[in-house]
Amino acid sequence: MRNKLLIGAAILVVLASVAYAAFIQLLSVEGTGTASGTWNVKITDVKLVAASSQGASDASAPSIGTGTSVTFHTNLAYPGAHATYQVTVTNNGSIPAKLDSINTTPTNPNMTAPTYITYNYSGVTPGTTTIAAGATNVMTVVVTWADSAPTTANESKTVTYDLNYSQST
Repeated sequence: MRNKLLIGAAILVVLASVAYAAFIQLLSVEGTGTASGTWNVKITDVKLVAASSQGASDASAPSIGTGTSVTFHTNLAYPGAHATYQVTVTNNGSIPAKLDSINTTPTNPNMTAPTYITYNYSGVTPGTTTIAAGATNVMTVVVTWADSAPTTANESKTVTYDLNYSQST
């Protein structure tokens, strides 16, 4: 009985050694990979597409900053006046882009004086809007002087939109 146990233990040691040797072998993977592409996403046009009659005295002059930044300094003439802009973002690169976020200066423009002049955008949604390589996307910005605002003339408000894009995966 003792001899059978010794033989069984020896066989077990041999099998364990073979299994260990099989798992300890060095795995070597070789190869090369290259990735290339160009990143060129920027605002290419901002234009006034609608305004109330004599409602926006200098609404047609927003300024495009570097890359994906645009500043609006809209001077509205009276309560109820409005201006609507189209901001065109073009992807002239070879990599699809995704809109990650939109930051504004001031941080919450509709809570900044004068609060009766509001800025609202549509046409894009951070986290889901994408622009394929060679394509464009349009964001609409509407500036409105509330009808219920104090009756004065020529009020203005300046807001900057920073559109933050990254590679779409």
